[in-house]
Amino acid sequence: MIIQKKAYAKINLYLKILNKLPNGYHNIFTVMQKISLCDHIKISIDNNTAQNINITCTDKNIPADKTNTAYKAAELFLAHIVGRDDPGAPRILNNIAINIEITKNIPAQSGLGGGSSNAGSVLLALNEYFNFILPEDVLLGIAAKVGADVPFFVKNINCAICEGIGEIITPEYTDLSKFCCLIIKPVYNISTKKAFEDWDEYYNCSGAHCASVKITQNLLENIHNDFAELIFSQNKNIKEIKDLLINNNAAAANLTGSGSALFGIFDNLNNAEKCRDAVNYRTDIEFCGIFDFLC
Repeated sequence: MIIQKKAYAKINLYLKILNKLPNGYHNIFTVMQKISLCDHIKISIDNNTAQNINITCTDKNIPADKTNTAYKAAELFLAHIVGRDDPGAPRILNNIAINIEITKNIPAQSGLGGGSSNAGSVLLALNEYFNFILPEDVLLGIAAKVGADVPFFVKNINCAICEGIGEIITPEYTDLSKFCCLIIKPVYNISTKKAFEDWDEYYNCSGAHCASVKITQNLLENIHNDFAELIFSQNKNIKEIKDLLINNNAAAANLTGSGSALFGIFDNLNNAEKCRDAVNYRTDIEFCGIFDFLC
């Protein structure tokens, strides 16, 4: 049996960094929105073999070992269901190999959630393979152990307000069906861990930067990312790309996550295409494409 899933990318329409927790994570307030850019996940399971998890990926820069989020998701899923006493629990877990094939389209270290989306898709695929053995709340608990953004990708929603470290999810509806999204990923990579460390050093999670926030009626007029000012100050070229988006008639533009990818929201496909063509003249661009919002 082979199960295939699309692992969609996300952008952060809004991102506020709140207090730092004792475990090193930060409470956040963010609005995540899925776009049509996606990786493809294919899972097959072999029986009558030694238990193991095998990862193959079209992007050879992505690790295929235990550090891969898809591997972590499969490992935690198996650990949870081994030894269950209910009649539906599988009895062959000591004799299976899980083979996970990842076709990468989402650029790494971009803030687009590719690794988290891969992990979420693996959890959904394995749960489907085992006849939906785990209810959603349990699956979400496993997802949170893999990574802060993974629960969002386990939920069957396209847009949500995510709080806590990302595990408190409230479905949100934003009608972006008349818009398209231009994604630009420069060649510069940004570590999320390093971005949070720099945030703590520069802002120390105090004052206005940690104020509670509420989503307004017109989100496009209030696109915001707390990381933006910090990242732009560290790399002027990334700020130039945001300015280029705005100067080419984007209705809104900003960094997604901790970057380095930026998004531009356009109400006119022709303007988005012109902006894409202008960006492609730059020599510091790794990835550039126009995508739909999932509604």
